[in-house]
Amino acid sequence: MTAVAKELVEIVGALPEDKAREVVDFARFLQQQAGDREWERIIDAKRSYPKLDKFVADALREGPVEPLDPAKL
Repeated sequence: MTAVAKELVEIVGALPEDKAREVVDFARFLQQQAGDREWERIIDAKRSYPKLDKFVADALREGPVEPLDPAKL
């Protein structure tokens, strides 16, 4: 465990449950943003993705489909 992780565990452990939950929620938010930034980098990259391009083209050729009906799942 890193020094930062240890410090965070100590801080969260000293907080009341509701405040500790807020810290965890905020950490998850930051984690999600990091993932979003990675996807943005991939999307903005000026390179081709032949397999993805083929998959999209094949899917579009299949034509329109009915939306999923949760009642039928």
